[in-house]
Formats: sequence, structure tokens, C-alpha cells
Amino acid sequence: MRIAVIDEAEAKAQLGALAEILMQSIEDGALVGFVLPFGAEQAQSYWQGIFPFVADGERLLICAYLDGNLVGTVQLYLSPEPNALHRAEVYMLLVHRDFQRQGIGSALMASVEDEARKRKRTLLLLDTAEGGASERLYRRMNWQQVGVVPHHFVDPLGKPKASIYFMKHLTL
Repeated sequence: MRIAVIDEAEAKAQLGALAEILMQSIEDGALVGFVLPFGAEQAQSYWQGIFPFVADGERLLICAYLDGNLVGTVQLYLSPEPNALHRAEVYMLLVHRDFQRQGIGSALMASVEDEARKRKRTLLLLDTAEGGASERLYRRMNWQQVGVVPHHFVDPLGKPKASIYFMKHLTL
């Protein structure tokens, strides 16, 4: 497995794979901001909207590859505000359904922490759906729960779900 921070050009070259992983994730119930029906055009539009942030360095797009194929991704938003240069937020940890439960999510999250440290970010934040696989992963990786928001969003089928907010302090 290869984990890499990709630039805008590579992200554009991987648009099809990124869109496929996003569509699969939503079909499988991932709570990442979208509801069904959700198709290729919407998925591509989402990623095309992220590309400018990748280009300007505000977001890192970290991807996992197996045998040269993109199989997972996560984003690290680097807070640009002068009073927040010590923190970053984790968005959209997604792993292709055929490659889940193989350590790819853990490897992507370990890379998130490494990349944050390289940029002197010592506080990481994220939110996830209560009761999901991601929650279990974050707990295994020693993230600290800081709160729960009931009925924070709806799942892809429109059912209300709670968000759990997590944080992690990093040492440089």
C-alpha cells in the first residue's frame, strides 16, 4: 500500500476513482453530507469543488493506493486563520467497499497525523456518525470524544443521526 498527499493535477487524474469511492460510500450509508439518490455527476461535482482548495494548499488530499489503484482517501483542512494555525480538521475518510477492513482507514489516519505534525498542527478535530465503523476506528486510534449532537444530520435515506465530535492532541 502506498499513501500519498496528492496535488491538484493528480486529483483531477483520479476524478473517476474519487467519484466512485464517494458514490459507493453514500450507497453504503456513509454520513458525509449527501442523500440518495446520488450519482456520478454529483460526485464529480463535489470533487471538482475541492480541487481549488487542494491547489492552494488549504486542504491536503491524502490517498491510499493498492497496485496503483486509488482505494481510499481523506482530507485534512489546515485552518488558515491567524489564531488557529495550530489546528486542522479531518474530512471525508472514505475507503472503497472492496478494500475495507484491511487497515487502509488506519493507514490514512496515521498519515493525517504525520502530515499535521509536518505542518506544526497540534490539535486535530473531526466528527463522525454515532455507532459507525469510523467511530470505532477513531476510538482505537486514541481520539478523545468531546461531545455528541443528537439529530445533527440525516443519513443517505433521510433518517436522523447523531454526530460525535472527536479531538486529538499531537506532539511535535
